[in-house]
Amino acid sequence: MEDPRHDMARELSLRFRRVDRAFKRSIEGRVRDTGVYRSQHRLLMHLSKNPNCSQVELSACLEVSPAAIAVSLKKLEKGGYIRREVHESDSRVHQVIITGKGRQVIEKSVLMFQEIETQMFDGFSEEEMKQLGSFMDRICKNLDPGEENL
Repeated sequence: MEDPRHDMARELSLRFRRVDRAFKRSIEGRVRDTGVYRSQHRLLMHLSKNPNCSQVELSACLEVSPAAIAVSLKKLEKGGYIRREVHESDSRVHQVIITGKGRQVIEKSVLMFQEIETQMFDGFSEEEMKQLGSFMDRICKNLDPGEENL
């Protein structure tokens, strides 16, 4: 006999993944005309908040392999969104610096993400949003009990 709680958990898990896919599609639809892919937007946004970040730091912060970071940075550099400079005190370290073209994309991205977030929570009260946030924090803690940054 099936456990009704398990059936409900499965259904909620499917809905969670459906929301994630819808969120990603919404982002991809809006960023398409910027010339930068969704993952590259994430990287640019992180760089804007953490200027002169090294590739190693980017890899650790974004929880992406160094190889994936290197590929994304190469594409961003080729497109003129960033440039890499050798660190003045350690020639083994390359700092990543956002160009004017990259800053323009970041400005557009900030507005796009604000639009998406507003659309995503349309019709939700502040209390419902707080409650949803609390539920999502609990889900993360259940999946990764050692996670401290909730």
